[in-house]
Amino acid sequence: CFESRRILIADALEDLTPKDLSKFTARLKEPRGDEHKPARFRQGQLNGKDHQGLADLLTDSFSGNAVSITVALLRAIGANRVAEELGESWQPDGPSHTVYLLATKHFVDRNRNELIYRVSNVVPILDHLLQEKVLKDEQYDEAMKKSTAQDKMRFLFSGPLKSAGDRAKDELLSALKKYEPYLIKDLERKG
Repeated sequence: CFESRRILIADALEDLTPKDLSKFTARLKEPRGDEHKPARFRQGQLNGKDHQGLADLLTDSFSGNAVSITVALLRAIGANRVAEELGESWQPDGPSHTVYLLATKHFVDRNRNELIYRVSNVVPILDHLLQEKVLKDEQYDEAMKKSTAQDKMRFLFSGPLKSAGDRAKDELLSALKKYEPYLIKDLERKG
């Protein structure tokens, strides 16, 4: 339940234009005026956070209220379509709807957080994606500059995989099955 909240919020924030994501981040620094703590976030908590980092911050800070607070913030910046989609996809009293929503997503999307935090053997995966032309040379170089495995995976999700679609995700899954077989078996077992 907690993880599905995080995924739904990250997906909603990923749908924002860079300008709207910037407005959303700026809005997090302003006092909201509701009873939930913290009333606002400090600049240091927000620096360098992409949609995934913001989703982590929101769910860790507000847990059960994270979706409703995110919807309110999205409406406040005028991102009404994204707010409406997030509100409709999250039914606290109807988890089957959320389970259905998650089941229709690609394996890589459903397990995004786990893959970011648990994949450790990233370099051969990047090599595979370069060889299969999922990554361009400059994207590969950019990923290799990232200092941690998590940052490399986060880069993949926020750029190349986002724009390349299901074929790229299929190639990533193929590489993961080859280089991280136990992790993939564990994630498949969890459903």
